[in-house]
Amino acid sequence: MNRLKLIITAAAFSLAATSVQAAFFTGTPSPSLSPVFGTLVDFDDQASGTAIGAADYASVGVASITETEGLGTFARYSGSQSAPNYIGTGAGGERGTDANLGWDGTILFEFASLASKVGLGVADSQGGRETMTIFDINMAVIASEVLGVASNAYYWFDTNAFNIKYLQITGDFFAVDDLQFDGGSQVPLPAAIWLLGSGLIGLVGVRRRSKTA
Repeated sequence: MNRLKLIITAAAFSLAATSVQAAFFTGTPSPSLSPVFGTLVDFDDQASGTAIGAADYASVGVASITETEGLGTFARYSGSQSAPNYIGTGAGGERGTDANLGWDGTILFEFASLASKVGLGVADSQGGRETMTIFDINMAVIASEVLGVASNAYYWFDTNAFNIKYLQITGDFFAVDDLQFDGGSQVPLPAAIWLLGSGLIGLVGVRRRSKTA
């Protein structure tokens, strides 16, 4: 029984170690992008003015990209802050708040695999401040940050655990570029707990059989 207790205790510590608070950082935007990690999507693979399709980057690990408010024309636009392209809702993307200059919206990125680090360049010089949020596989919030106001900046999260399934940015008068993420194949935490429970049940069964033999 003591051995079983040790196994349970060790497993509990292991699972607890995966529950890590997200760290939030400000980096350096394009053209001197820093940090550089994982997969980079710079939205320069198609011409300015080309609409963003939800599955445009599925082949590199972005399961979907959507503008969830349905504002303006969600597309690639040319811009001096992050040339040649950044993405946003354009001048027609107006919800009627703050600057009233368009480019409002909520952009949601879904990753094919869980990530531990995600980053995004944000161009914003007017209107309300943007909020950047990361979610787990169950769409539960891991962390959320209100961003500063800058003509061009770079922000990234690091959770030190492969638990980021979604990245969302919402705000008024902004565009984004240089999406970065690292992908992993780790078992999501609920599945890991199920596997742990199954293994412990098996250990108990083996111990009982050895006693009756």
